[in-house]
Amino acid sequence: MDILIVIPVVALVVYGIVKNFSASATLAIAGMVLLSAATFLGISDILPVDKTTGFAPFDLFELMNGVFSMRMASLGLTIMACGGFASYMSHIGASEALVRLAVKPIHGFKSPYLVLSLVYLVCVVLQMFVTSATGLGLLLMVTLYPVLRSIGLSPASAAAVCASPAAFEIGVTQVNANFAASQGGMEITEYFLGYQAWVTVPMAFLTAALHFFWQRRCDLKAGYIAADHVGATDAEEGEEDKPKAPAVYALLPMIPFVLLLVFSKMMVTSISVNLVAAMLISVFAGMLFELIRKKNVKEALSGFDKFLAGMGAVFGPVVGLIIGAEIFAMGLKHIGAIDSLLGSAQGLGIGAAFMAVFMAVLIAISAIMMGSGNAAFLSFATLAPDVAKSFGVPAVSMLLPMNFAASMGRTMSPISAVVIACAGIAKISPFELVKRTAVPMLGSFVLGMGLHLILFM
Repeated sequence: MDILIVIPVVALVVYGIVKNFSASATLAIAGMVLLSAATFLGISDILPVDKTTGFAPFDLFELMNGVFSMRMASLGLTIMACGGFASYMSHIGASEALVRLAVKPIHGFKSPYLVLSLVYLVCVVLQMFVTSATGLGLLLMVTLYPVLRSIGLSPASAAAVCASPAAFEIGVTQVNANFAASQGGMEITEYFLGYQAWVTVPMAFLTAALHFFWQRRCDLKAGYIAADHVGATDAEEGEEDKPKAPAVYALLPMIPFVLLLVFSKMMVTSISVNLVAAMLISVFAGMLFELIRKKNVKEALSGFDKFLAGMGAVFGPVVGLIIGAEIFAMGLKHIGAIDSLLGSAQGLGIGAAFMAVFMAVLIAISAIMMGSGNAAFLSFATLAPDVAKSFGVPAVSMLLPMNFAASMGRTMSPISAVVIACAGIAKISPFELVKRTAVPMLGSFVLGMGLHLILFM
């Protein structure tokens, strides 16, 4: 009986998300429908007896209230702080200063495709500190893209490098990484250093190598010879006139990462600091920098409003999505769909490794269809702990491949914001750009899954 209810509900959820209905509302309403059905059929109550309001429709909203309270007080605050931090670093020019400093050394290399590969690795490191995929892509299109064009690279090759570093959503301030760590019951530094780094570092090197060969092959196939285009430029008018933050501002985005690394179980154990506090320290340091630079107290302090506005901007599309996904997951659990699915999988002899691959592929396809790594990952990640538990493996065994599959899928989506933005500036089609990113992403995905199965399954 449960499957007859779940299949049409899930189909409507997929339809709604693909058609750009509010993902948060779609998931929450679907979860409420499943919870109501479970109660009506006598499968499960919405709330335990000691917590019920005494009226089932009210119980639905009481459950929602509980999810809001739980998520807002812990993970929701962390994720909103990440959004505020990214917004503030962009506002004062610290993110651009970091990118500008990082790409400066490439001027000494002559081989355009070697530069392309090397600079890609630098950009992967940068995305640990500039956490918005679209924000980083736009920064690279402003600072790096003209340099790559000037050494002869085609618009598509140069844009592919700018659009794809966020395929490795690693680092302590990444939204999906923080959610994965939370669902896995571990600190973000443990998740990053103990799991993510072991898989994503080799993946990044392979992606850089694949960019070298694939971009060169695509250019040659299109009749584009890099040596004939040295000195080309597509710089936008007015970009050079924008005031730039001092180079020392490049230190600001790195402060949270350094603090969490130093004051962790691996180094200084007598002092502890959490991610939100670390980001606040960096924001207040930025306000001090702004005061010294501009000598205007009012303007320096107004930057904190940008931090708060950034927090608010993340609430709807990210924290709201987490809450909606959790209510949907509760609906699936209450009606028995998860138990039925896992029981069927075990009955067919499907092991944990196959399930991990299946979940990762599902997330990647979802990200391509939605154009969002966050929406794809957050919609399904709440199910990972139960799936992992049923197979007798740690939750991270499912979460890690789902995490990198989401961000890689976004990089292969022609409707993702970062792809559309980079393609627009490069004056090429998003589909042409996806053609340039797909092969490096697919090759890296295969390597990542292989390493994950060997190391953590």
